[in-house]
Amino acid sequence: MTRLTFFRLAFLCLTPWVTLAAGAAVAPERPNILWITAEDLGPNLGCCGDPDAVTPQLDQFATQGVRFRNCFSIHPCCSPSRSALVTGVYPTRLGTFQHRGKMWVNPGLAPCFPALLRAAGYYTFNGSRGGSAKLDYNFEPKDQPWDKVGSKEIEWRHRRAGQPFFGQINLACTHQSQYGRRPPGGRPPAEAKGAQAPAPPVHDPAQVHVPPYHPDTPAVREIWAEYHDRITQMDGQFGALLRMLADDGLAEDTIVFFFGDNGHGIPGGKVWLWDQGPHVPLLVRFPEKWAHLTSSLPRISDRLVSFIDFAPTVLSLAGIRIPGSMQGTVFLGPQAGPPPRYVFAARDFHDGADFDTSRMVREERFHYIRNFMPHLGWDAIQYSWKQAPHLLEEWRQAAAAGRLHADTRQAAFFRRSKPVEELYDMVGDPAQMHNLAGDPQHQATLERMRAAGERWMLENRDLGLLSQYELYVRSEKDSPLEMGMDRGRNPIGPLLAAANLANRRDPAALPQLCRLLQADDGAVRRWGALGLLALRDQAAGATESLLAALKDASPDVRLTAAEALCGLDQVEAALPVLIALLAHESRIIRNETLLALCRVGPAAKGALPHLDQARAASRHEGIWSSDNIPDLIALVRACVDESKLAPLKLTRQRYHP
Repeated sequence: MTRLTFFRLAFLCLTPWVTLAAGAAVAPERPNILWITAEDLGPNLGCCGDPDAVTPQLDQFATQGVRFRNCFSIHPCCSPSRSALVTGVYPTRLGTFQHRGKMWVNPGLAPCFPALLRAAGYYTFNGSRGGSAKLDYNFEPKDQPWDKVGSKEIEWRHRRAGQPFFGQINLACTHQSQYGRRPPGGRPPAEAKGAQAPAPPVHDPAQVHVPPYHPDTPAVREIWAEYHDRITQMDGQFGALLRMLADDGLAEDTIVFFFGDNGHGIPGGKVWLWDQGPHVPLLVRFPEKWAHLTSSLPRISDRLVSFIDFAPTVLSLAGIRIPGSMQGTVFLGPQAGPPPRYVFAARDFHDGADFDTSRMVREERFHYIRNFMPHLGWDAIQYSWKQAPHLLEEWRQAAAAGRLHADTRQAAFFRRSKPVEELYDMVGDPAQMHNLAGDPQHQATLERMRAAGERWMLENRDLGLLSQYELYVRSEKDSPLEMGMDRGRNPIGPLLAAANLANRRDPAALPQLCRLLQADDGAVRRWGALGLLALRDQAAGATESLLAALKDASPDVRLTAAEALCGLDQVEAALPVLIALLAHESRIIRNETLLALCRVGPAAKGALPHLDQARAASRHEGIWSSDNIPDLIALVRACVDESKLAPLKLTRQRYHP
């Protein structure tokens, strides 16, 4: 079968009009399904055991349905996870794993499940309270999944009489931008002046529980108290929505889901792959009318659930055939499949910040993380400094003064590098303080979970082993999903083997890494250069190979080799290459070059007069939601030139602690 024939057949198998349940003349009655989502919310509810949570509405709701202890988003930030929710396809397969990236998806190969619901007669809406509707999937759906978008009204009232509905309403007040920016002591009074209703209870920073992965400082207590204030506010909004549903006489016709879009927004949670990044609450209530659709689940379930499972589950509850593109397993209803042994998640980019490829494998007890960029520290996202500057500064000062618990995650957060592998026992160490990857007693578990992660990456045709530049360039003719299935454009086996070699950070691997620099595929050559960059001064024996790589056809290889050479006192040869890349035709390469200059630091002073070249129009414009190039230029100036330090003190300290 030719590749073209394969995709034609796939299109015919997956188009919405073929996926409807085989129909009699009169459509069967179907349940309404409502998703209520909260932004940046971990399992920090009273019903989940959080002692600081004041969530009476959600706690009551949890007694009426099923609470899942082990639900995980696909990525520790929102937009990649939302792409998985709406398509049922892993972002690392679909190409949508870059937060705020702008990719393209063939709806014939990966339809949005609300579009299938619409084709089956459902009214679909995407609304919000306190923010905008969440449509950030990192692609623009072409199959029109929503009848109504962005309404702050009572959305289900717009449908035809008797028409079933599926809706999503997003509650934005728990987003990380709503807390953490005030210094300790800068809190508002419990009752806001002129408020139309009592303000949410204000948690006393002196009384909150500080998790052990954070130091106990005033700013840490402040942000945890603010976060819980916003949770209480969100709980009230949730209760108001349920009352609207009941007032309209729809409570007994509607299955209601409540969940977070990713973990909490305090540093150490969102955008990291520790448990607090992808772990979210999930509560589901079936009214008595539709109770027959759920199996004999207990009130509290330990089943592992992934966001990849939500789309097929909703289609199953609605009686609609599940397209073959969807990769998840139904977890509710008569078609529920067996519980998976593992769930998976990925972390790659965030709004054009440092490239940092990590993968997570989770089972009920153990939590495994594979870091493919161990030469970058955990604190590798300047975005976090904007959201929580006071917490991070106090944490950094405590680390510099040696006041943190040695050999724990708390003390390791500001280190310049991270381990290749992390393994945590979630029964004995739920805060993930102690990495067991080097413990001989846990080697069998480590090897098993490593193998599970690599098998998932290979089977999923993981696109994250390509640079973002290569992802865009190689998929311009069709889509990332189609490109990823092409062994020529996405040689996943050789890429994973090269990444494994680069990960070792072993000087004995220098000859092999140098041979990778001679590979036919530029994406494989890049991993050779990354392996040498990760070795820093231990790569001195590969200087000649790196110098030759400055002329490589791949801009990624030239960029990585130049950064590695700057660390080997070869700035005179390497810096002109970085300066030239500031004017590269692709905005992606310009972005990556600016980040490299931040890491090079004062040795890159010769690049300062050339930074504004990166501002010019280029290919791949608009791939992120905001233009971060001006911010990065300012950050480079602060990292390279001490005189520019004051305005960006915190972000510069991140690169040069």
